[in-house]
Amino acid sequence: MKRFMSMLVIIAVVSITLFGYSSSASADAKKTFWFTTGDGQWDGYMKVPSGGNVGVNITDWGSQDALKVRLCSAATGNCTAYKPIFNEPYGNSTHFTNMAFGLYYGDVAKLYGVNRQVTGRIILWRY
Repeated sequence: MKRFMSMLVIIAVVSITLFGYSSSASADAKKTFWFTTGDGQWDGYMKVPSGGNVGVNITDWGSQDALKVRLCSAATGNCTAYKPIFNEPYGNSTHFTNMAFGLYYGDVAKLYGVNRQVTGRIILWRY
């Protein structure tokens, strides 16, 4: 009986450890933030493993304004080139591939006519 109880304790610890690990990993794999263009603030963040890929989806901006997005490294300050995102019924997303390890900040900006601010939602995910 003592041996059986020990095995149950070991199984419980392993289950809790694995469950906790998978929950935190999946929770960090997709993040949603609100953004406003031209406000000088970062528009979300994502931790990326070495060689990782990041998808970006822009929603709820409610206008016909074309947007662009880039990712900037928190460690180095280096940024990717901006990639355009247009308000299309089946699109509104882009991808950044083979990223170096680290924390990246999203930066959403208007592609044209930057005088008027646009607010919407940015979704960042790792894959």
